[in-house]
Amino acid sequence: MKTKLLIAGILAIAVVAISVTTMSALISSSSKIVALSSSEAQTIFGGSWEVLQNQTYLKVYSTENITIYYANGTNVTIPYPQHVKSLDHEVLVGNINGTKVKMVINVVQFTSNVSHFVLPLSHFIQDEHHHHFSHDFMLIYNSTEYNGYRVIYFASTSPYPHTILIAYKGTTLIEVTLNGYVASITQMEEVLNYI
Repeated sequence: MKTKLLIAGILAIAVVAISVTTMSALISSSSKIVALSSSEAQTIFGGSWEVLQNQTYLKVYSTENITIYYANGTNVTIPYPQHVKSLDHEVLVGNINGTKVKMVINVVQFTSNVSHFVLPLSHFIQDEHHHHFSHDFMLIYNSTEYNGYRVIYFASTSPYPHTILIAYKGTTLIEVTLNGYVASITQMEEVLNYI
């Protein structure tokens, strides 16, 4: 009887330990869906921020198979990998000095080097700063290197204030869009430090 109670106790402890481990794994994996926390956004841009949980998700693309059916009755199944492995899509809303701002972050992981997708765009914008100003219009664009990323930065006040950053290295492509706010290139590059 004592042996049975001891075994039951050990099994109960094992089940609790496995449950706690599983729950912590689920919590940590779900926290990876949020690429930039609201407190990190506040540190970079100031103001107050909130992650829109119902618009923020991680999409994982599995490897599909193609089956070929031959007329002689044989079948061949071969893997057909997706070019995209995962897409992390996050939406945050903020209030910076009374201005409502929306930030959308997309982190895309590819199965191969991403530079051939973005290379034509980065050649269009050379390694220098371009500024165009008039009394009611501002346009800034730049292409540079930052922390191993090739960074393309664009900010404008027309038709409304907005900022776009595209960064890529290896198999990772990151796009950050701010609507309602013109952020500096330093602020946008700081976002990369948290992702």
